[in-house]
Amino acid sequence: MASTPAGSWPVTETTGEAPGDTAGGMVGDMAGDMAGGTAGETAAGTAGEAFAPTADCLGGAVHLACAESPQDELAVIVAGFAGYEAQSRARALARLAALRRLRRLTGDGPQPAWTGTELRLSDFVADPPASLRRHVPGTGLLSGRRYRLPVEVVWTGGHECLVEPATSGVVDSGVPEAIAEVVAHDVVARWWAEPREPLLRVSGSLDRLLPPGVTAAASGLGLRMSAFVLSVPDLRVALVTVGGEGATLAAAAGRTVKSAVCEAFLRAMAARAQPWSTLELPDCLRRFAVWQREGDYAAHLERLAVDADPRLVDEVSGLRPSGWPEIAARRFGHEPVAVRAGGEVVKVLCPGAACYRAAPGATVLPCPVP
Repeated sequence: MASTPAGSWPVTETTGEAPGDTAGGMVGDMAGDMAGGTAGETAAGTAGEAFAPTADCLGGAVHLACAESPQDELAVIVAGFAGYEAQSRARALARLAALRRLRRLTGDGPQPAWTGTELRLSDFVADPPASLRRHVPGTGLLSGRRYRLPVEVVWTGGHECLVEPATSGVVDSGVPEAIAEVVAHDVVARWWAEPREPLLRVSGSLDRLLPPGVTAAASGLGLRMSAFVLSVPDLRVALVTVGGEGATLAAAAGRTVKSAVCEAFLRAMAARAQPWSTLELPDCLRRFAVWQREGDYAAHLERLAVDADPRLVDEVSGLRPSGWPEIAARRFGHEPVAVRAGGEVVKVLCPGAACYRAAPGATVLPCPVP
């Protein structure tokens, strides 16, 4: 799920540097249970019949925006810090529109003819299953080269396939943020399967990493929060758990610890409210595992974590010449590829990233990110 920025608590940077029946009901329940908030004004968007009311939670320190399209049976929930409700509604509507366009892009109609370098399923998935042999056009974000992409890693619609659907990289705020999401999930998936890099505990610094009042509001409502960071070249990846009656765990990448933790926290808040009926089965099962085995996940992370150096917590972004497309290209050995629909970039793919897979990793606790 996406989230909105918080002024001096940046969530993302630019290129230069428990289940409910309906989404609306879940937002209302969460707002009532956690903060007694009220639904905000409905925002009209460009996504047809879509609408995006907001609801306060954590005493108003955080809000949720829910964009729904009943005719498509789609719902998107975005969390943001106080004062950014308009941005949250816009991002929720943008993500909803992107998902709707993706569904149409991979329909059952005749395949259009276009030229371009063909990327195979094996470029995305190790030991890939048989391909559907359907393709979607894409454009390289560094070279401008045209590509033909396997539909399994874009959106399969009603087609049966053995590739786990990847929601990472759907554009709701911008292309750099979509790339950052893919990179975060790649870092976490690889670490979860083989934890070589140290996991750095920053839970004790959440008061400094999140906007004033957020941790106090969460604590007052009985929510337990933990935060951990993986420090890799060019970026930081945060894992944040928000627990209580069942936990959610979310990951996000940023150029600093603060930006990564803010984004991961908001994604975890949005995940708590996302109706399970709108999730793909693998994500639903993964969410259920985290929700029902909160203690196991918390103990797993705590057992592997060491306290972070305070200097890492207080780091500033500084001069970082590489943007997210360059970071992804270095990490994966291939430039990221943009998929357009309706004239807009709706998803970014990174060949070589670990979020495209034929089956979940063989771990005792399944990796919590899609």
